[in-house]
Amino acid sequence: MRIVQLALLALIAFVITVIVRFPAAPVLSRLQPQLGPIALEGIDGPLIGGQIARVRSTDDLLPLEFTDVGWSLAPLRLFRGLGADVDFEGYGGAGEGEVTRSWNSRVFIDDLQFEADAKALEALLPVPLASFSGRLDGDVETIVLENESLTRFNGRLSWTDALLETPLRASLGTLDIVVEPDDNETHTATLSATGGDVAVDGTVTLALNGDFNADVLLTPAADAPPDLLAALSRMARPESGGRFRWQQNGNVNRLM
Repeated sequence: MRIVQLALLALIAFVITVIVRFPAAPVLSRLQPQLGPIALEGIDGPLIGGQIARVRSTDDLLPLEFTDVGWSLAPLRLFRGLGADVDFEGYGGAGEGEVTRSWNSRVFIDDLQFEADAKALEALLPVPLASFSGRLDGDVETIVLENESLTRFNGRLSWTDALLETPLRASLGTLDIVVEPDDNETHTATLSATGGDVAVDGTVTLALNGDFNADVLLTPAADAPPDLLAALSRMARPESGGRFRWQQNGNVNRLM
């Protein structure tokens, strides 16, 4: 009996050693076709935890790119799927969160926190419509991806020292955007900005197919630049108290 117990302990020790020390590169290379439009470059470390020098999206619509992406496996989340805690750098900032690929192939990103330089995000615009500066902070409760498409987003984005540089110069102070799912088909983003040349208060409802409906109230400050007032009068409907209401609907995919 003692020999059997020792043999089992040796087998367990061997399995643990293989899991801890097995290199991640060959495994992730085999999984590459299942990752969709994502390229992994410079994989280093064991499967249980390591680092990727560069992770980039090969989708031209949203060419995201991150560096020094680290991960550590999260075995306690095995009841949901394959999980890992990740951290990354990019766009003048850094972030961390929990990523889980469920057994039915859905991807969950939970407790995602990040910061970035707004100027560095200009490269993500499909066309150079504007330039801006400031700091962006995100606190996202959950993101759900299914069949490589976003199906759920629940979180908050905060743009501090928000400054629109072109096509016209305007300070927005601090702009907060809270996104919450309404149901399985739509999300509502609540916008609020204070402390700048124009106060912002309104909502944008977005459907999964790209349809959107925006209703935003814009209130210029008493010392707002004349160019800003002229631009607001062209794009929005004047209301009482010197305010402007911007209302628009359409499809995001047709704007790109």
